[in-house]
Amino acid sequence: MKIFLDDNEFEVTHQVSKRIKRISLILESQSKLTIKTPPKIKAHQLREIIDTHKEWILKSLHKAPSKNRFDFIVGSTLPFLGTRYPIEFVDDEKYKNVKIDLIDGQFMIYHNKSIHIEYEDFHNGLKKFYKLNSIKTIDPLFDKWTFISNLYPQKIGYRSAKTRWGSCSYENNISINYMLLQFDIKAIEYVVLHELCHIQEKNHSKRFWNLVSLHMPNYKEQEKVLKAKLF
Repeated sequence: MKIFLDDNEFEVTHQVSKRIKRISLILESQSKLTIKTPPKIKAHQLREIIDTHKEWILKSLHKAPSKNRFDFIVGSTLPFLGTRYPIEFVDDEKYKNVKIDLIDGQFMIYHNKSIHIEYEDFHNGLKKFYKLNSIKTIDPLFDKWTFISNLYPQKIGYRSAKTRWGSCSYENNISINYMLLQFDIKAIEYVVLHELCHIQEKNHSKRFWNLVSLHMPNYKEQEKVLKAKLF
């Protein structure tokens, strides 16, 4: 169903399960709201639940992306190496920038609620987390695939990019988008191999794809995973 809160329109999804013990609201995006309830809650009661949480919903809009990408909302999860972990916010005035860490299977988001109010504040914190973990996670994958392929880059670097997961220059310098750490290892390995193959074949010719397929016959499965494009 659709509802309006002030000037904001939301598509509301109602999920019911006997395993759900208490009511929870998840702001999936700036226009999508999910309500999870036990079976005793009926559809006609949803409006009352939404009205009760109206202030929280409207205040949380600035933390939700325009499209369903990363949701820094109470009750949501964030991905790391193919697994989604619940998040918990820790408000502390000492933090000038949002800091995110994964501790005991939970993302801890340290922030100062008086200054960290925009989606980008939290997104930048997540990017920094991925960046800090990129070398120790992806470097061993390069060791593995350079040995398998016998293709060796001149240099390996990690950075954020808006449109691609990796690149290989004519000087054989490889750059990897550290936002890859949201995906599982197999998808990351595909990007590593893909860029290594560009050392031998500089474009996406038939020879290039034959080389990729030689080392990873199921590479198209990983391409489908990466099409989520959660930059």
